[in-house]
This record gives sequence, C-alpha cells and structure tokens, in this order.
Amino acid sequence: MSEGPRAKGIVATTGTLAEPSEASLTLPAEPYRLEEANLPPALAASLAGQTVAVRVLPEEQPFTRRANPSSDTSAWLDRKGNYWNDYQPLRILFADSEGKAWRLPRRWLSPVGDGAPVDSSYSVTQEVVWAERMHMPTEWDLQDINIELVEAWRAQGELAGVEVRVAPGEPVKVFWRDASGTARRVPHDWRRRRIRLPGYGLLVSQDILPEVAEEYAGRAVSVDYHPGSLCCLRGGYRFYDGEGNRWEVRKKDCLALGYGDADEHRA
Repeated sequence: MSEGPRAKGIVATTGTLAEPSEASLTLPAEPYRLEEANLPPALAASLAGQTVAVRVLPEEQPFTRRANPSSDTSAWLDRKGNYWNDYQPLRILFADSEGKAWRLPRRWLSPVGDGAPVDSSYSVTQEVVWAERMHMPTEWDLQDINIELVEAWRAQGELAGVEVRVAPGEPVKVFWRDASGTARRVPHDWRRRRIRLPGYGLLVSQDILPEVAEEYAGRAVSVDYHPGSLCCLRGGYRFYDGEGNRWEVRKKDCLALGYGDADEHRA
C-alpha cells in the first residue's frame, strides 16, 4: 500500500472503478515483438499478425474512488484511515486459449510516431553477446511486458545491466535479469540511443544555457529512451551535462546514430 505525504489533505469524491471495454487488436506480424513482451515463443509464433479480442482497462486518475485494499494492487491511505485508488494507466489484457491472462503493450493499441527509425541491424557471421546498461522505465511499462508487479516495482527507474545477443539472420535480442535472477526479454528499442545533438543555435533556442550549448553542440551522446513509455518525452530526448544537470532537446533536431550505452552523459 502506498502511504505518505501525497495522502495529506486529500479532497476526493467516492467514485466507481471504470469498466473495461472489449476491443479487437491486430498484433505485430513479427513473432520476436511478442516475445519481447515475454509471451512464450510458441504462443508468440501462433499469434503473430493475428487479430485478437482484448479487454481494455481505461486510464484511472488517483484519488477518484475509494479503493479496496484486498483487491487493488496499490492504494493510498489518508489520515482518516480511508483507502483511495492509485494512478493506473491504460492497460490491455489478453487471454490465451487456456485462459491464461497476458498484458500487451499500450503502444500496440495506439502506436506512437517515433520519427526516423533507428538502425538495429548487425552484420555478423556468428552469435555475438555483449553487456550494456540502461535505466528501466516505469513499473507500469514493465508490467506491460508481463513483468510481475513486485519485480516491476523494484526495477522501475533503476540502472540495470542487460545482455544483447546478435546472431546471423535473427533480430537483436535483449535480456534483463530480475532480482530473483530470472532472465526476461525487454524490447530491443528500449536500449540506449546514441544521438548527435544539434548545433549551438538550436540548443540555445530550447532554453539550454549558452555555455552548455557551446560545449555540447554537435556532440554524440547516449540517452535513455523507451518508445511509448510513461517516463520518456514523446517528442524529445533528455541528456545530462558534465555537472549532472538534465536538459531536454527536440527529437526532430537530433540525428539518430544507433543503439548503445556510451558511458559519458547517461540520460
């Protein structure tokens, strides 16, 4: 249960849980994208490109209804001992032929334009494996790829090590180990992006201090970016200067160089 300063002075009216709706969703045609949501390979192969029936749970703002601590996965407690609902993003639920429930990423329902694609292909003659680091997105984004609540809560926003595997004729695979040591797939485009920042004038026009703009104009930096997530800018990136200050820059002004995690200026 969530409890703390956010619960002080709550003014809310008792509401009701928003009802889920039924919808049809055409799944990605590439099985690996379903595997990146941690669906078993056989299930991913059978569902790729298919249109399936899903239940859509709408976004729910916090403190809009009384919560049931025995059924709500997260709730807030006010000073009077009343439980209130926590924020919940839009969620997509799918049941397989055996009745097992799976979560599907929100961005499959409402694709988010991501500008020019970032090249993730590698020309190799044998399997190559290497380690990278990235900050994990929110707990809700992790649950969207079927990471259990507790593991998602532990990992959210944390700097994590991931294993990148590349083999001839196969898509890039990225694996992360949770606190229990279990290997999980994460979307390959959650890897850090290497981008080239725009020139001095464009940086200054985006309220970046002149001295910072002068130092970083045209430089290649590595930034965290999780397409369609709740933690990242839809139209931009965040990068850090040498003092640890964070700056926002428009995505359309940057040149995407590829994926990777250069140690300098992590975002």
